[in-house]
Amino acid sequence: MGGDFLTAAAAAAAESAGGVGPGPDRGEETQPLSIDQRYTEERMAAKVRHWREGELAAGLVELTWTDELGKHRYTDDDDDDANGRNRGACADCCREEMEPTCGCLYFSGLVCSRIGAGRVGNMAILKESTVVVEEEIDEPDDAEEQMESEHGGASSTASSPPTSSGAVRTHKVHRRRIDLVVGPYWPMMLCVTYPLILGMSFWTLVVAILPGRHPLITLIWFTLTVSLIYALFGVAFRDPGILPRHRTPPSGTARGEWRWNDQCQTYRPRGAVYDPDCAVVIEGFDHTCPWTGTGIGRKNMTSFQAFVALVFICLIMDILLLTSTLPTS
Repeated sequence: MGGDFLTAAAAAAAESAGGVGPGPDRGEETQPLSIDQRYTEERMAAKVRHWREGELAAGLVELTWTDELGKHRYTDDDDDDANGRNRGACADCCREEMEPTCGCLYFSGLVCSRIGAGRVGNMAILKESTVVVEEEIDEPDDAEEQMESEHGGASSTASSPPTSSGAVRTHKVHRRRIDLVVGPYWPMMLCVTYPLILGMSFWTLVVAILPGRHPLITLIWFTLTVSLIYALFGVAFRDPGILPRHRTPPSGTARGEWRWNDQCQTYRPRGAVYDPDCAVVIEGFDHTCPWTGTGIGRKNMTSFQAFVALVFICLIMDILLLTSTLPTS
C-alpha cells in the first residue's frame, strides 16, 4: 500500500507548485480553473503539506472531520489516500472490496465534526495538551540551522549553551500530548462492547446481588466490574503509541534501526508499524481490535491485557452468581 496514493499526492503537490494544465510552451491554451477545481486542488495541496510536515506520523487523510463528511456526502470516495478505495459509508456495503472501516469513518465525520474533535489519521482526538520536554541534540551547523528554519518544526522555548566539546546541547521544545483519543471503530466500542458489559453487569446486580449476597462476594464483584469498565476505558480512549514524525533518524542510533515509511513520510524504529485502519504509525503495534475500537500498541497494551483477563473473570463470576453457585448472606 502506498504506491498509488504516493503518486497521486506527488502529482497534486507538483500541480499546486507549478500550476495546472498544459503550459504555453506546449502550444496549447491554458484553461481557466473553476472555483470547484481550484478548491479541490488547494485542499489536496493542504492535505499533502500536512501529511509531509505534520507533527505526528499519520497517513494522507482529510484534514478535518468536516472535510471527511463532505467527501462522503458529495463525492465518490475513489481517491488513493490512506483510507484506500471504497470508503463510501453504506453505499458499497455489499462489495467484496469494501474496507473494514466503511461506515465508521462516515459516522466519525457526522459526530466528530459537531463536537469539534481533532483528527490524526483515522483517529479522533477528544482532548490534547501541550507539554515542554527537554531534548539532547547534536549541535547543528549553519546549513542545518537554515534548513530547519525553512521547514519549521517543534517550537523551541529555551536552549542551553553548547557543552565543552561543542558537539551536544539540550533545548526545550513544545510537544503535543494526546490525552483522550478514540480509534476508527469507536462506534462499535460504544454501541456494542460497553452495552454488553453494562447490560450483563446490571442484570447480575438486579438478579443476584441486590437480593442478598455475602458482603465479601459483593465487594469482589463490584471491584472486578469497575476494574473491567476502567480497563476498557484505558484501552479505547488512550493513545496507543502514535509515533511523532521523524524527518531523519535520531542521532546516536545504529544504522538499520530506523527505516523509512512511505505511508506516513517518516522514519520509524523497529517495532513501530503503520496501521492502515488507524492510518498512523504505532510504536509496539500488535493489532487493531474492533471491540475496543482502536489499535493496540505500546502505550495501551497493559490496559488491553487487563481488559481481556477481566472479561473472562467477570463473565465466570456473573455466571456463578446468576446460577446461585456462590453463597448468599
